[in-house]
Amino acid sequence: MKSHNNLIKNIERLGERYCRRYLDSWNNKRLQDSWWEALKFFFSHSFMRGRRDELSNEYYYFTIRTLENYFPISNQDLDRFYEKIKEQKRYFNKECILKFKKENKIGRGNSIKHSDFRKEVAESNPIISLLITPKNIEVKWDRETYNKKLFLGNDEDVMMVLDVLKFVSDDKKNIYNYLRNVIVNSGVKAAYEKLTKMRAISDKIATFTIRDVGLINLGIVNKDYEWAFPVDTWVSKIARKLGCNDKGIEEIKQYLIKKCKNTDIDPLKFAAGLWFLGFHSLDILLENCLDEIEIRSIVLTENMTKDNSSLK
Repeated sequence: MKSHNNLIKNIERLGERYCRRYLDSWNNKRLQDSWWEALKFFFSHSFMRGRRDELSNEYYYFTIRTLENYFPISNQDLDRFYEKIKEQKRYFNKECILKFKKENKIGRGNSIKHSDFRKEVAESNPIISLLITPKNIEVKWDRETYNKKLFLGNDEDVMMVLDVLKFVSDDKKNIYNYLRNVIVNSGVKAAYEKLTKMRAISDKIATFTIRDVGLINLGIVNKDYEWAFPVDTWVSKIARKLGCNDKGIEEIKQYLIKKCKNTDIDPLKFAAGLWFLGFHSLDILLENCLDEIEIRSIVLTENMTKDNSSLK
């Protein structure tokens, strides 16, 4: 039990590393003051769904640059550019895609790959057209920068972007402030329900977003942690190592949250630490191995010095 408690506390400390590495770059005041910064924060989370995080990050950068170029958006006069977004509201309706999918019996398939999609859907909607048109984009990932030709090749991503833009244009404006206020005034579950009404915003993305809003604003999430506790493959694997035999997401959440309460640690930091541990497991292993090697080297050097001194 003691070793388990130590492990849980160490994972919470990894959550603090997650905050320093991924959240410190998002300035809380700027997120509150700038609706565009808030939208970027949201998209940096909403694209992180069932695929490689690196690819999701590329879609994020592509979407941000595409919107910046189309409107165009400038930090010098954000209010005026928000009005431009509201003027384009008619293009944020995903029904044209859903109608096309239904008429062509595509179902859960990807309608963008259909030969008539561009002619029947994209040509009459400049936002959709731009989102599915490849362009060369500068991408930042894992402290590196590179250029790549990108586009959104999945209709779920396109519909998610349209839904989020529609949400923002409906006088919500700053999506970060909106979610923060809902959490404070109506509770975590209410914020979760607002998010999951958007296209492609699953339990994982909704809880991931709420968790990070809570980590930036410590204390606003102080109960109902299940609505701010994302569970992905990494978390499920580590949960099993911690003794959780359940495979259901809700059971895993409850098991881990109970562990946090019993150990008196922050469930949000612990949740972030779980992901950090899974995603950066090799780096963490190498860090610890190198530390151990360095310690052994110091001890060996000290012993050799002592032996040499005794020979004099």
